[in-house]
Amino acid sequence: MSQAHGGVELSPTGRRIVIELDAQSGVRDIWDAFTTAEGLRSWAGILRGNAESGDLRFAFLEEGLEPAAGSVRVHRCRPPYKFRLTADTEQGAWDLGLDLSSRTGTKKITFIHELGASDDPGTIGPGWEYYLQRMLVHLEGGDVDSVDWDDYYPALAPAYAKAPE
Repeated sequence: MSQAHGGVELSPTGRRIVIELDAQSGVRDIWDAFTTAEGLRSWAGILRGNAESGDLRFAFLEEGLEPAAGSVRVHRCRPPYKFRLTADTEQGAWDLGLDLSSRTGTKKITFIHELGASDDPGTIGPGWEYYLQRMLVHLEGGDVDSVDWDDYYPALAPAYAKAPE
């Protein structure tokens, strides 16, 4: 069974999921895994559009199927260390963020999902854990399909369902 790398915290807008991971890869490699079509395709889904114009669409790949793509609006971007965006999903608009920092030999990845009033962190948190583990395996040159969804949900649901203190 996998271990939770984050939880739910209070935020100025309500609640948010914060997941922190360490990676050995370079900051630019991590950034590219989150921000380029090629990088995202390897572990998460399909990014289409033009970053320069801000006309972006993203669809998660789920069991090899491509659901309808939702628009992506970038609100803040400071390559290669920080971005904030809103992604339209089947579950509504998701406010997401990434912060990267470098410590001696290790890069810290902080992934943030600002939760809406009706969002269920007990399902969303384990989903992000699953996808972020796929990203780490991709960066290490491994087989992302070796990451098993059943190791994340429902196993990690209690860690994210707890109310923030």
